[in-house]
This record gives sequence, C-alpha cells and structure tokens, in this order.
Amino acid sequence: MRQASWGELFAPRYQPSGAAPEVPSEPRGWRRLFWWEDLLTFGLLGIILLAVIASIDRANWVDTMPSLYPVAYFGLFMGAALARLRWREGFIHLLALPFGAAASLGQIMSILPGDTPVARYDALHDRMAEWFHIAVYGGISNDDLPFIVLVVPLVWLTCYLSSWAIFRWQNAWLALIPAGATLLVNISFLPGDFSLAFVVFLLGATLLVTRLHLLERAKAWRAGNTPYPALLSLSVFHATFWLGLALLGLAWLMPQAGQTSALASVWNRVASPVNDRAVEWSRLFVSVNNKKSFQVHDFGDFLPFLGHIELPDRPVADVTTTLPLDQAGYLRAQVYDIYTAQGWDSSNRQSFELGAAEVTEVDQELLDRLSVLVTVIAQGDTGRQILTVGQPLHVNRQVEAQWTNVRSQIAGLVSPSAIEEGAEYQSTGSVSTATEAELRAAGTNYPPEIRSSFLRLPGGLPSRVGALATQWSPGRDNPYDQAVAIESYLRANYPYELNIRRTPPGRDTVDYFLFDLKRGYFDYHASAMVVLLRSLGVPSRLAVGYVIDPSARVPGTQRYRITEANAFAWPEVYFPGYGWVEFNPTPNHPTISRASGEDPTATGDEGTGAPDLGIGGVNPGDAAPGTGDTGAGGAQATQSSRSFGWLIIAIASALALAFVSGAAGARYAWVRGLSGLDAPSRLWGQTMRLASWARAGPGHDQTPREFARALRARVPGTNGAELLAESYVRHRYGREAITSGERARLEQAWRGVRGSLLRRLLHLS
Repeated sequence: MRQASWGELFAPRYQPSGAAPEVPSEPRGWRRLFWWEDLLTFGLLGIILLAVIASIDRANWVDTMPSLYPVAYFGLFMGAALARLRWREGFIHLLALPFGAAASLGQIMSILPGDTPVARYDALHDRMAEWFHIAVYGGISNDDLPFIVLVVPLVWLTCYLSSWAIFRWQNAWLALIPAGATLLVNISFLPGDFSLAFVVFLLGATLLVTRLHLLERAKAWRAGNTPYPALLSLSVFHATFWLGLALLGLAWLMPQAGQTSALASVWNRVASPVNDRAVEWSRLFVSVNNKKSFQVHDFGDFLPFLGHIELPDRPVADVTTTLPLDQAGYLRAQVYDIYTAQGWDSSNRQSFELGAAEVTEVDQELLDRLSVLVTVIAQGDTGRQILTVGQPLHVNRQVEAQWTNVRSQIAGLVSPSAIEEGAEYQSTGSVSTATEAELRAAGTNYPPEIRSSFLRLPGGLPSRVGALATQWSPGRDNPYDQAVAIESYLRANYPYELNIRRTPPGRDTVDYFLFDLKRGYFDYHASAMVVLLRSLGVPSRLAVGYVIDPSARVPGTQRYRITEANAFAWPEVYFPGYGWVEFNPTPNHPTISRASGEDPTATGDEGTGAPDLGIGGVNPGDAAPGTGDTGAGGAQATQSSRSFGWLIIAIASALALAFVSGAAGARYAWVRGLSGLDAPSRLWGQTMRLASWARAGPGHDQTPREFARALRARVPGTNGAELLAESYVRHRYGREAITSGERARLEQAWRGVRGSLLRRLLHLS
C-alpha cells in the first residue's frame, strides 16, 4: 500500500474546467520582506525570545540593569534582515558586529552618570578598568556594571544568531538551544514559582519546530510543482497550537507537574559539580542578586559585603557540647585576614593534612586556654567546612588545615570531600579564659608574623576611619580597653539591621557603614571593629560561623539546634601570651562576659572564672536590641556571594551539555545501521545520509547511479559519488569481493564527497 503525500491529501477536490493545479508561489525581491509566511515565523520567534528576555528582566539580577528589550529586538530584526542578503556569511557577520556593539554600548551608557556622552563613556572606562585590575591582581568588586556589560551584548548576540538560524539556515534547533539554555539557567536560580515564560517558550518552540519543518516540505513541493493549499501552514499552526496546549496540560496534571522547579532541580543536580568551583568568579560579581536561599557565608576564600540579606530558619547542624552552656557561644568555621574595600580576602592560604590523631599547634605555649569538645551532626549544606568552638585543635577524621603566614595561625579546617547531611564528627577547639586584668596587662609585644598579617589596611582607606578609632577610645592605654571601648560604641550607636543598601562602587565599606549607613548586621559591625583596631595598631581579624544560642538547646540534653538564622561574624583580637580572643560588637547578641581578675577565685581555671565555655555570657540588664529581627521565620536569603559565579558556570555548563548531547545524538544518527557493513555499503550509506542532512538527498524513485549523477550536478566537488555508487551496486548485487586497492580509491573518493557535502551542510559554499 502506498502512503499518500501532502499534495494528495490537501489537493483541491475538484478543479474548474481547464484550470491547472494550484502551486503557491514564493515572493521574490523586496516583496519577500512582507511575505505573510515569514512574518508569521518572525512573530513566533519574537514571542519565544520575549519569554526569555521577560524571565531575565523579572529576575532583576542587578538593580541598575537597563531594559533588554531594545537590544533584543534590534538583534532579532538585524538577523532577519541580513539573512536575506546573498553575500558571504562571514562578511555579513563582520558587518553586523559593529552595529550590535554600538546598540549595546548605547543601552549600557544610558544608565551611567554624566551630562554628556563623553562623560558617560569616561565613567564606563574608569569602572571597567578598575574591575579588570581587581580581576587580574585580586580583590572583590561590588560594581554591577561589569555584569551589565556582559549581559547586554550577549542578549543582542543570542537574538541575532537565533534570527539568523531561522531565516538563513531554516534551523529551529540552532535558534532554540541557546535561548532555552539561557531560560533554564535563569529559572533554576529563581524560587520555584510558576514560570509563565517557560510555558510560553515550550509552546512556542513546539510551534516553531513544526512550522519550519512544514515550510521546508512546502519548498520541496514548490520545486517539484506539487500543488498544496495556500493556507496550509495556518491550518497546521492552528492544529499544533491546540495539540501543544493539550500536551502541556497533561504534563501539568502529572504528579509534581505543578512544581515548575522540577526541571530547575534537575539542572541544579547536573550543575552541582561545577557550582562549587565558582568561588573565584564570585568576588568579581558581588552585586548580583540571587533569588534562592543560600548560606550567607560560603566560607570560601572571599567574604564579600552583601548588603540586604534575610536569614532563613533552615537547619545547618546539631551540636552537642561537653560542658553545660547557659550563655551564647561561637561555632567558628573560618577566619579572614585581608580587608579590602568590598570584603574580606584570604587567598594566600596554604594547607597541610591533619590526621585524626594529630593536634594543631594553635595554643601549645599560650596561657589560660580551655579545650572544648563538640559533636557535630550535619543537617544542611555546610560544604566541606569543619566547625569548632574556638581555635581548632583536632578532629576525629582526616582533614586539611588551612593556614596563613605560619602554620600555627589556623584559618579553618576542611574535609577532603563535602560533608553529607547526617554525617557526624567530633572537633576540639580552644577558647581563652583570661581575665580582664590579664588581658589589660598582656602588652603589645606582638610576634613579627602577627604584625605582618593582621595589621594590614588598604591604601585607599579614608583617614577619617582611623581618626574615629582614636576619638572613640580616648585615654585608653592598652589594647584590651581600646577594644572594649570600640565594641561598646558600635553596640550603642549602630543598630542591627538586615535590610541595608550595598556599598556604592568606589566607596570603602567600613567607611560607608560608619559614616553613611550607621546601621547593619554582624559582617559590618565586626569588620568595622577589626579595621578600627588595626588603625590603632592592634592585631585583629574577622571570624565567621554560627552562634550557639542557649535557647536552642534540646531539653534534657546538651544538644543545640543550629540554623542559618544563627549565622554570625565576630572580631578576634590578638593578645601576646594569650592568643586570639573573641569580642562581639553586634547588638543582636550579648557581649562576651569575662572575669574581672579582682577576685582570686576567678582565675580562668576549669569550673571557675568565666562560666562554662568561657566564651559568652549575659550581663544583667544587657538588652539585645534587634534579637527579634534575626529572620527565623522561614524567610529566604535573597543573594549569595557565589550567585554570579554559579550563573556563569551554569551558562557554560548548559552550553557544554547541549553540545555534548548534540554531539552524542549526531554520532548515534551517523553510525546507526551502518556498523558491520562492508566498505562499499558503508561508504554509500554515509554518502546518502550526509546528502540528506545537507538537503540534497536522493529521490524515492532514483537508483544509486541516478542519484550519484544528480548529486554531482547539484553539489560541486562530489564527483567521487559515481565511483561510490558503482562500487556499491557491484558489491551489493554482484557479490564481488573488494580489493585493497579499490578500498583505498573508495576512501579517497569518500573524503572528497564528504568535504563537499559538509561545506553545503554548514553553508560554507
């Protein structure tokens, strides 16, 4: 039984007397610009790209992002218009790039300050030059302009190439894959809400693929003078539209289909191996907002100032202590030593392996240190970081000890691999039990390695910061009293607030916090205290981790529940002979209580002096302003220092995944059904397959010899096809054995045919 063709199915049922069958014509010249078939395709592609751009625009990755619609549709129109030119493709692209660059530059400059284009261009030049300097020589950038400079041209380029792929190559997949990867990456970093853009994209992609396939067949029908209805494409478009809606509806009714984050979660699992490697990028794009819940501190080499955050009540760990805890304690994850205008850096870290039985050299010669053992059960994502109370001593598993300058200055402990949820380990840390009197008498005879690492300040730090430190500690003649004075002033005059603005580009964050914001949260208070103390010549550093809140204790046990709402940062000050001592200038938690040293019984021995862990306490009447603002209500964090790094790596991973999948599919399509054949049959099969892909395939009624002659006339450089066809016929039907010499001639002929067909397939000829 013969299968009916489109021409037979849709041919008119009757023809007027003497009328010839109708073959719709394709307009030529300038009329082609207004052909309704192309206008319909253009509108469909525009809707698809509109969905992608709308999704990016809705994400609001940076606050000053200009509108992406002008450059998007400029690229769309340019690609469609230039695709009509019969010039060499390389020349056309070289012609298009300056126009795209000019459009992108104009859109970027529209958001820059300045009364004239020259002033705006100078601002662009200066800010990008500063960003490149940070990228090359190290540092942290919170300027959102580099992200804008990256996104705007990419939007134009994506729309231009998508339009070119449709109207020049008539290839829907080359247009949809980049746009689809961009959309999937974008929504994977958004909360799992309903995504109308994704639904529009899926429906539009279905319609576009079907439409281009039909237009290709219609072109073949016109070339063969096969009649078909003039409005056939509208009929197919209408049917495909309702079929696509029905399929989307069925998918929506499937279990978990209502969660539009399903595909995003799949993408997150695929991209997770590379996400952990994006920390290097994060320091360059701190200004990028993330819409999903992440750790406020990722404990990487860089700690940027994030601006506004929210602290979710998401579990992190369960911690069991060896001693009763009736006051706040600090669970340390990492410390930072290099202050920059936009955050903290610890990029000069080194590491060594620490076995399960090995002890670090943190406090072997220090006075009044108390060892505290904790058992930690991971309940969330803590990465590879090992948590300790105080300075790390040892862990009951093999870890890497990270240090700066000297091995005794341990910045943190990390596990060789990620700590899975439910994993348990025991860590021992060291805290100071020195009295106030002992710390006052510690003096300033700091070791050289301490001075060289923990007194550094950036050259651009405004002088008024140091003047403020002197103003806040008048008459204080020792580092301890200076530290207490600065701590008290920050607690009393700088309220705790999570909803704050980011530091403007070019401003020092501590200066901005002290003189402009005058409110903030732990990262800002602790950093300000460290910088102020360093300006007075007191070595100090920043520690980050979690607060162990006594109210989170499980009744009847020494187990405490740690969540992201307990995230915290605090300064550590160095005292000769006593080591690092914690302070707390952030007013949402109590100060650290220490024995005065006047009572001989309060000497800091175990069981006396500072109670329990010796690292926290609640002074009578010491209120904790802002305690209710810790955000322990299930809110989600709105940004992460790793967000843009993840975004860039995710985009690259999506493109790489699409490339690998396409390559694997192409490889399968290429070898399918040809393995195990003799050389003449295999080479002839490859010839027909590649010719079909290049839209020069054989007709249903052509013999191999006829097809070889037709191919030679249609595609220059395929003369060897006749030799391949002749050999195939003789060996397929004549059962003749192939000689080594003939095999060599066939391989040589195939290489020539393959090159010519590939050039046609890639539109290079």
